[in-house]
Amino acid sequence: MDSFNYKTKQGERWDIVAVNMFGNISGISILSDANPDVPMDPVFPDGTILVIPILDPTSTDVATSKLPPWKS
Repeated sequence: MDSFNYKTKQGERWDIVAVNMFGNISGISILSDANPDVPMDPVFPDGTILVIPILDPTSTDVATSKLPPWKS
């Protein structure tokens, strides 16, 4: 799977990065799977490098089936 590196800013959290990269917080599991060595701390320090997987647009990895009808 293709990916790219993302450098966090002070105060960013897993949920913020997930929403910015994948459109919803369901992406947290994708991020945590791709970054097993990054602690699940509530807030990232400035400069934490995360691997961001590039998902196939037709992929259901981000759990779109769990979205309310007005969001899917």
